[in-house]
Amino acid sequence: MKVGTGVRGSFEKKIEQAVSALQAKDYVTAQEYLKYAMLENENNNAPEVHNLYGVLAEFTGDLSLAGNHYRAAYALDPTYKPASRNLERITSFYYSPRDMNPDFGDQPEREEVTNYVLEFDNKNIGHLRKRSQ
Repeated sequence: MKVGTGVRGSFEKKIEQAVSALQAKDYVTAQEYLKYAMLENENNNAPEVHNLYGVLAEFTGDLSLAGNHYRAAYALDPTYKPASRNLERITSFYYSPRDMNPDFGDQPEREEVTNYVLEFDNKNIGHLRKRSQ
């Protein structure tokens, strides 16, 4: 039974529209799309909405509110990287509102590549070994 398919598609469309409005600096429209997205998500457990509310708050100069939304997104899903990156960015000592470059969460995540492997010897001491290419 695919009851939720239309709702999820509509939710995603509202998120995309909110991102487009934020990028165009149309904050009123972005807020409307975010409200509708929140209403469409019946469980209210989507970190995307809070992440984008955080971006909206950051764009309008309310870093405290932005941080609250980024933390809410992280609390809903600790694996949602855009909220973590945004929270880390705005709480950094080097943060500057002029160099604002938030993560909207609209790009697919890239897989992290590690160049080293942790191996343990017979005494259970870990050693890093460069991964063979």
